[in-house]
Amino acid sequence: MKNLNYIAPVIGLKCFTAEYFTASIIIPVSLIFLMALSIFAFGMFFPAAASAAEVIGHRGAAFYAPENTISSIKAALAMGVDGVEIDVHLTKDKKIAVFHDKDTKRISGGKYDFNISEKTYDELKHIDVGTHKAPEFKDERIPLLEEVLALMPEDKKLFIEIKCGAEIFEFLPAQLENIKRPESIVIISFSLDVAALSKVLMPRFESYWILGSKFFEGAKIEDALKIAAANNLDGIDIDHKLASADYIKKTKSAGLKFYVWTLDEPRRAAVLKLYGLDGITSNKPDVIIEAIKKL
Repeated sequence: MKNLNYIAPVIGLKCFTAEYFTASIIIPVSLIFLMALSIFAFGMFFPAAASAAEVIGHRGAAFYAPENTISSIKAALAMGVDGVEIDVHLTKDKKIAVFHDKDTKRISGGKYDFNISEKTYDELKHIDVGTHKAPEFKDERIPLLEEVLALMPEDKKLFIEIKCGAEIFEFLPAQLENIKRPESIVIISFSLDVAALSKVLMPRFESYWILGSKFFEGAKIEDALKIAAANNLDGIDIDHKLASADYIKKTKSAGLKFYVWTLDEPRRAAVLKLYGLDGITSNKPDVIIEAIKKL
């Protein structure tokens, strides 16, 4: 496998043996040299071995608690995540609701089928969004962005995925204007227009473009990076199944950050961490933390 080529420089120096050096005192020096070269080669091919990769809780800790709820976010924070990812929609009365789908059918267990944009928050806030996960979550409700912001510690990141359109920017900047640490907020979106507009209207916050397999059906990673750079974006957030050492290297070389979604498999996470990515979004953040923080 080409990703294992980092061992080649070490093998190629096998001539440095006792037979090569006449003085036995030189042998330890050659061994030290080999060890140093091995470390250099490993670091060259796997730069993340000496740096940290963030672990971001997907919709909180969605494997363990109802997604995008206060319980889920609290669970993720208790696991020691570096940040939490949430989804937001704009309601009929222009409240920013923390919710993934455009309607409530799936999360309400089929009991309610309301479009988020067509209902006021007062009409939505009574919906039980926890029982579909487990009976003990029956009191969970759809939170507002302001509630989540109040819950987040200052040293943790909040990744806000915008699921609606550009109309949210009439109201989102005001909710974020009192953020003390700009690096604690990241805006992400599948919509290039939304991601780019976020950077124009809220330049102090990083903005990432989310990419999936559909984009790469007719384009290459180089295309994505050129588009992201042309729109002054700070990084890309890509389906983990598409991530590779080559993609990560090219993204970092372009001066952009590289995150992946949604990765719950620890061995895959460990490999991508060694390739040098910036962060992993996971439904099981505790599992991923255990897998990569020791590397």
